[in-house]
Amino acid sequence: MSQSESFTQHDSNAGDAEMADSDDELDEEDDIPNESEPHLPTPSEEVEEEDSAIAKRRAIQAILRDPSLSEEDRRRRIQSLMSGGRTAVAPPPAPVIPNGMIEAESCVHYERNCSIVAPCCNRIYGCRVCHDELSGHAPLNRFLIREIVCKLCHTRQATSNQCISCGVVFGEYHCGICNLWMARSKKPFHCAECGFCRVGGAENFRHCRECCMCISINVFHTHNCFKDKYKNNCPVCREDMFSSRQSPQDLPCGHAIHAHCFRKLAGFDYRCPICKKTVVSPQSMAAAWEARARDIAEQPMPTDLRRVVDIMCNDCELKSHQQQWHFLGVQCPSCHSFNTVVEQVLSVGNNGDSRSANSSSENP
Repeated sequence: MSQSESFTQHDSNAGDAEMADSDDELDEEDDIPNESEPHLPTPSEEVEEEDSAIAKRRAIQAILRDPSLSEEDRRRRIQSLMSGGRTAVAPPPAPVIPNGMIEAESCVHYERNCSIVAPCCNRIYGCRVCHDELSGHAPLNRFLIREIVCKLCHTRQATSNQCISCGVVFGEYHCGICNLWMARSKKPFHCAECGFCRVGGAENFRHCRECCMCISINVFHTHNCFKDKYKNNCPVCREDMFSSRQSPQDLPCGHAIHAHCFRKLAGFDYRCPICKKTVVSPQSMAAAWEARARDIAEQPMPTDLRRVVDIMCNDCELKSHQQQWHFLGVQCPSCHSFNTVVEQVLSVGNNGDSRSANSSSENP
């Protein structure tokens, strides 16, 4: 049961108690003949009730504005205020959890012998990723996990790496900071500067304080270093790359993208989705640019469709003026790339009509 459900249960119990008190009072009054008219509140009593409601609203607003209170403290104080100072204590969790209460005992993400108790909803899942995929809640904060359930004996207990009941070890690798249990086959390690665990072996990575990421030692001295480069969302899938379980990849332009997203992107586009620079090396693209130039030479534009344009190259960032437009693209005279953008149309057709337009159209 979550904190919010617990509070709801407390409010319901408090309401039931109030209803029971009222029923007792009615039973006592039924024994007394009611010879007078029903009691109507006097104006002074109505004023007192209104003042009490206003005071209660102001007290609730003061609790909500108090920055020193945690969310749980705010809920408890408001609950106490609404119930007239009466408090209800939630029953302690049962030491053994029935199988039916476990939302996702089998976990496909990690090899481990325990499930976690989600602190946000008090439900049991195989791991935090299982929670995020199945619950529909906001992502679970791994650092707030305080309880786990043994998969063998189903004993609910505080986080550790060994069951207090059957003695089974929960994971080959255990990080008490990240609340992570997993096999050592992926070489997990905790990076204090990143703040959580990574995989791949600590000996194979170095932490770059500028990029705020563990970088492979093979490319550490040559990688493009930008401030907080990985503390951004992937431009393709929009997932946070810093805490993502998917490995990131540096592009030649310096931007970062998920490696699996880059493979999908490369199937239909050769440019960075952020700056539009070519992500393939100029040497590898030289053959493609030469083939494009041959196709243009073999397919000249009809005279009535010819245009003279100004372009800007996304690769070398140089502008070129009075270039012949073609539907297959306009080649940059500086770096020979076809990754160009038409900035202005100077003339169209044989009559040389001058047309000025900031078209921002891109060549294929």
